[in-house]
Amino acid sequence: MQIDVHAKEKIVCVWLNHADQESPGTKEKLKALYAEYKRKKYLVSVFFSGKGELSELTLELLQYNKKKLEQDRMVHEKAVI
Repeated sequence: MQIDVHAKEKIVCVWLNHADQESPGTKEKLKALYAEYKRKKYLVSVFFSGKGELSELTLELLQYNKKKLEQDRMVHEKAVI
C-alpha cells in the first residue's frame, strides 16, 4: 500500500497492488485512514491495480489514439475542401 498525501490540495491517494487488495488487514487500515483524514477534511481516493499487462495495454491505447487522430484529421480536411 502506497499513500501519497497532498496537503495543499487536501487529497490523499492510496495505491493498492494485488497483494494489498487480497490482504485481510487492508480493509481495517483503510477504515482508520478514512477516519483520520475525514477529521482533517481531506478527500481520500483509493486506486486498485488492474490485471492487464501495462506495456501491452499502453501500446494498444497509443495505436488507437493515433488511428483516431488520423481519422479526425481526414474528416477535417474533407470539410475544409
